[in-house]
Amino acid sequence: MPLNWLTSKKDRTKSPEPFVAIESLEASRPEGREGRLFDLVILSLFLHSAGSTGEMMSAFLEKAPRVTESLFVYPLVLDKKRDTLTSAPLEGIVEPLFEKVMDAFQEDLTAMELEMPVNHFRRLVIEGGEVVMRDSMTQFWDGIFDPERVQEAEEKLGINRVAMVPMLVEGEPYGVVLFAFDHTKVDGEIVELLVGHFTLALRDIATQEDTARFNDIDPVTWVYNRRYMGEAIEAELIRCGRYAKILSLVVLDLDDFGHFNSNYGQSMGDKLLRSAAVSLAEAVSPPEIVARIGPDEYAVLLPETNRAAAVQVTTRLLASLSQVSIFGADGSPEPLKASVAIVCFPEDGASAKDLLDSAASDLEQAKREREEQARADAVKGVNPLARAAGERIRG
Repeated sequence: MPLNWLTSKKDRTKSPEPFVAIESLEASRPEGREGRLFDLVILSLFLHSAGSTGEMMSAFLEKAPRVTESLFVYPLVLDKKRDTLTSAPLEGIVEPLFEKVMDAFQEDLTAMELEMPVNHFRRLVIEGGEVVMRDSMTQFWDGIFDPERVQEAEEKLGINRVAMVPMLVEGEPYGVVLFAFDHTKVDGEIVELLVGHFTLALRDIATQEDTARFNDIDPVTWVYNRRYMGEAIEAELIRCGRYAKILSLVVLDLDDFGHFNSNYGQSMGDKLLRSAAVSLAEAVSPPEIVARIGPDEYAVLLPETNRAAAVQVTTRLLASLSQVSIFGADGSPEPLKASVAIVCFPEDGASAKDLLDSAASDLEQAKREREEQARADAVKGVNPLARAAGERIRG
């Protein structure tokens, strides 16, 4: 069920991000092996509360080395034919530690496909269903990298031991996770437990995302998707034509999202998109609906709402968005902002496409005006945060 159905006017209290709540437990972390088991529990909560595969993979790459005392982890999943291992779920993820690994191998390890011929070591590891320990991962990379290249990378990274752990779901192979260590004594139990949690979380979120692709919900933000919004607009337009009603559509484009995504990575970008969606959903109530209609664009459908009332709703939407904090250019927190367009039936269009196209055109003009204003403010020394968000409402 989409977020804006779950939020009522009687309940406007925002729940904290699960990641923030989990991190608050760090103060009670014990020492030694108990501490690593504690880390394992915390990471499993991270994995099961992630909102997307990218977010989950990013957390796993970042936090699993601490849990297992490893140098790095490298997950690979089986394709649907179960004859090739792929690193596709890692695509687009930026994690500093893993970047060093790719530099050592001189290869983009997020874009790998590893075939598994009969009796090949990779297939035997997965089908064996047990943790396999080796002093090197040369056998695993057989047919992909020359042994000399693997050994050179391992020397650069200081690898002395490797664990290859099959990913199993109810006895069925799902993939494999490679762990690299700079020491030889490896806690196999913690490694195996972690991969078990990781595999279940990955399976569950992949199932959710597959389901979302075939229904009305955007898998990243949990609000409606563009297809559903288009259908909802058309349904409302039929009512408008039959009963001489009106409607308005508010389209919001998050400011500087591309810059934020480049600086902080896809996982943080997905979190920001979801936080924005939550904020917008909490600012409306049925029959008003929120949908994600572009990479960083949202639409809010306002049935039986004229332009003047839509402006008031938009002011509320922007105020709700401003409660989400992001890091500015100087690293200090500042409110999330968006460029906005308001379009109405019948004056701005007679179909969903006409209304969305009109909104897109107005947004482009709003962005140009914002850029011109920013340049003028820079010349005059005006703080752009002093400007009211409502000044960028078009309509």
